[in-house]
Amino acid sequence: MEKQTSLRAEVIIYSTPGCGRCQAAADFFRARGLAVTMLDVASDFAALRRMARLAPGVRTVPVIEHQGRARVGFEPEYWERRLGEQA
Repeated sequence: MEKQTSLRAEVIIYSTPGCGRCQAAADFFRARGLAVTMLDVASDFAALRRMARLAPGVRTVPVIEHQGRARVGFEPEYWERRLGEQA
């Protein structure tokens, strides 16, 4: 089970080994000072179940959870807009 956690998990990324978009998302959030937890849904069944509840029917990664809301895929422009709203 891959679990990389910073002190305060503000962003949870449901990922699989070798997922480039998952790593790009993690790098994006960390560069903006956000804590990131990466959960490997290939080896962590509990993480897979949680992802399935957040995004029913989704079979792709990344699924990104932030402030209780989930987004499938990584679109930097979306996250720049959303994070900008919090400033």
